[in-house]
Amino acid sequence: MCSPVRLRPRLRLAVALGLALTVLVGESLVPPAEAAPRMNWPDLSKHQNKVRMLELIGDQFGRRVSRRSRYHADDLDRDLEKFVQRGTSTPLAPKIDDETFLRRITLDLTGRTPTAAQIAAFEADASPEKRSKKIDELLESDQWARKWARYWRTVIFHDAPGQRNQTNPQALEDWLAEQFAAGRGWDLIVGELVSASPQRNKDAKNNKNVWNQDTGHNNFVLSSNRDAENLASRTARLFMGISIECAECHDHPFDNWKREQFHELAAFFSGGRYYMPDEADPKKKHRMDPRFLLGEKPPENLKADQRRVVLAAYLVYNPENYWFARSYVNRVWSELVGDGFYAVDSLGPDKDVVHKLLVNKIAAEFRGQEFDSRWLFRLICNSDAYQREVRPIASQSDLFTAASPTRLRPWEIADRLASLGAGQGNIRRDVQNTFEQNPSVPHKQLEGTVQQALLMMNSGAVAGSLAKGPLLKRLRGIKDDEKLIEE
Repeated sequence: MCSPVRLRPRLRLAVALGLALTVLVGESLVPPAEAAPRMNWPDLSKHQNKVRMLELIGDQFGRRVSRRSRYHADDLDRDLEKFVQRGTSTPLAPKIDDETFLRRITLDLTGRTPTAAQIAAFEADASPEKRSKKIDELLESDQWARKWARYWRTVIFHDAPGQRNQTNPQALEDWLAEQFAAGRGWDLIVGELVSASPQRNKDAKNNKNVWNQDTGHNNFVLSSNRDAENLASRTARLFMGISIECAECHDHPFDNWKREQFHELAAFFSGGRYYMPDEADPKKKHRMDPRFLLGEKPPENLKADQRRVVLAAYLVYNPENYWFARSYVNRVWSELVGDGFYAVDSLGPDKDVVHKLLVNKIAAEFRGQEFDSRWLFRLICNSDAYQREVRPIASQSDLFTAASPTRLRPWEIADRLASLGAGQGNIRRDVQNTFEQNPSVPHKQLEGTVQQALLMMNSGAVAGSLAKGPLLKRLRGIKDDEKLIEE
């Protein structure tokens, strides 16, 4: 029996494009190696056609496989402990107790805190599976989908150059929450964001919905001001974890990215032909054809919408592009454990990655699980690495011997105040403005400010709302000092 032919990854991508086109337009197959260039491309200006195209390309790379994973939290812990013990003599921190676990997992997955009754019921539960069951319960909640939609909304819009009257952050958040709740893979979510082509709404008046910003998936492109250079740098940074914006004007001073590579990526986002200014004489222009960072070139003479779909395919499905899956794994790990394997949006040479083999393993499994976010959260949260006590990390070699402290996001602080009777109106706005920090900065680099402390201590609005809220009334009804302190 002949062994199956093993295609090179880039050839496989060309074949996948051709097969997807065959299904989409109903044409007969052509020779695989020539499939993508020779196929008659359909109209991809319609959003549903883009989504269907991405789904079909994903199918060719095995997205529709069994989600039964053979890699579990115990495997992760064994792998991690092997790497950690090789590099440090620091003992692993013990696991947290049930009350601490319930508070941590509820905050991390939903942005909320458990009630006293929920804590008591969880502590009384003698089931050895109660922690994993609680994780599953929270991951199926709308609160989980909403929290992580909020997180990505802030990531995408932080310092974004898009004009405020031409974007709609809430529409993006609502769309993301729907995607997470429905269990859509991260590949398809990012594919829709990157391939979107917002069109001016000629019927819009008074700058309302002028670029169809009320359509959620349009807002990544709109947040980048529909600018090819911004879209190139932000796509690489947010969805691959690599910083290439320095290469817009000159070769990257620290990495291997060349100026031509930056502008070849930007050419995917151009509405027509794309030109790079000459480095020595900006008045001169050099035409640049689209080419992905790893060298893939799309078929020639594609329209703008078609180029963006091909770019999305290169970004999320090329087996050689391990950055895509790994950057998402690293972001989620950083948010849950408190430290990442590397800085979440500024990956330099691979030598900067701590425990590279492990993060690559998790990323490969994540890809094999159809980029299923719930699978990734479930893996991490069930691990001992996540459930260890918090302890300051003295050096890189001590990473993941304990959990690291993490800060609440501004909306979580406002929500906690609201649960106590404050946090509405101007209070929520003041908290958002005062506690706003770059969500892509590692937690250990975030510092509290005097303004934050003063707001919590001296705000008359906060104090007045709390004085009229339900917490104070409940506390005044408790006469026993020990019960009062416990409550």
